[in-house]
Amino acid sequence: MATARSRAWFPVVIVLAATVVPWLLAEGIHILVKGSQAETSLAYSFLSGVGRKAAADQADPHDPASQMIVNVDDIEKLLPAMKAAGMGLGNSPFSELKTEEASVNTEKGECLEQKPNIRKKVGYLRTNLFNPFDQMSFFVDADRKLPADLEAFIERYAFRVVSHSTNEHGERTTLPATDAASVVLVAGDSVANGLAIDDGETLSSQLQTRDPDRRYVNLGIARARASDITCALERAAKRYHGAIDEVIYVLCENDFEQGGKYSQPTELTAWLDDFRKRENIAHVTIIVQPLIYNTVPEVTRLRGHSHYDWPTFLEERTRVAELAREKSFGVIDFADVTAAERVRGESQFAPLALYVDHAHWSPVGVARVVAALSEIGKPGTGTGFAKPVPVPGFPDRGSAAAAEAP
Repeated sequence: MATARSRAWFPVVIVLAATVVPWLLAEGIHILVKGSQAETSLAYSFLSGVGRKAAADQADPHDPASQMIVNVDDIEKLLPAMKAAGMGLGNSPFSELKTEEASVNTEKGECLEQKPNIRKKVGYLRTNLFNPFDQMSFFVDADRKLPADLEAFIERYAFRVVSHSTNEHGERTTLPATDAASVVLVAGDSVANGLAIDDGETLSSQLQTRDPDRRYVNLGIARARASDITCALERAAKRYHGAIDEVIYVLCENDFEQGGKYSQPTELTAWLDDFRKRENIAHVTIIVQPLIYNTVPEVTRLRGHSHYDWPTFLEERTRVAELAREKSFGVIDFADVTAAERVRGESQFAPLALYVDHAHWSPVGVARVVAALSEIGKPGTGTGFAKPVPVPGFPDRGSAAAAEAP
């Protein structure tokens, strides 16, 4: 009898082995490949797809969820129209939209440059399909006539569409325009550029508004490495030779992560010191920009999220401060700015208002940087060191600005 029962179960065991074992193997491979992503289970992906909520037929001002993209199909069906319109989608997996027409940058030799004379409209699209702290963005020529369905898509899901333009040198537009003889170069990657905020809201523009006696030139380049930023400074030195009064260098911490030439504190500060001497520049100010995971970790370091284990770069940020002090550079660590905002807003969520995504400043964040610069001299002079803000009950971050000038 026992043997008969065993034989009866044999086909079931075979079927289970033929289905469960391959599935578990597939799960293991998937986790190895996508383990750093928030969604690591094939089973979860399948079940969430089965139970996926259908998008509302139209936006409802009383229902925020109706203004969010919840199905990737709603994007994919418009991809041909987006490509035809030269539209790009940032922070997304849609590589077919990474075209020369959509790009704001171009390669010149070994250096990445921002294209000259571009006029784009840029905005974020409300969705949690990918990284909720790095929302999907769109960018398209401002004068492009879009098909009705694409216009409706942007109208429904886009948040705060802004202008992104450049001059004949590929410099991001600074407002108000001025022909002041003395020049301040604002250099860095997309944070210095002011990605996803308006031409008139960038660091160079907000400083220009407060300091009409000098001309602020925005050299920021999206996706730039440290070697691209120094290249942009070298090109600018030829255009503005003899007129450069100051350099404000926005050092985003992902430069440390990307690696490459000038990406480390010692090499970068040595280059800036040499550049200052060669061009007879009065002041250099470094603004260290940590990602949101290092300034609001208790809110943003979510288990399973792609940036849960993002490096702190504490050693590099501290070293930047030490070297800046040795070379008499001004230095601000944005971690201190966010710490002050935490105290000001009496909430661990308050610093979120200083970002538009996980790396870039909001207009309010830029204003806080301008205020920090004013505390170490008049806006942009780089005459000292920003003072760290003590946060009761919050552990010492060892921020770059924690060491004041003697």
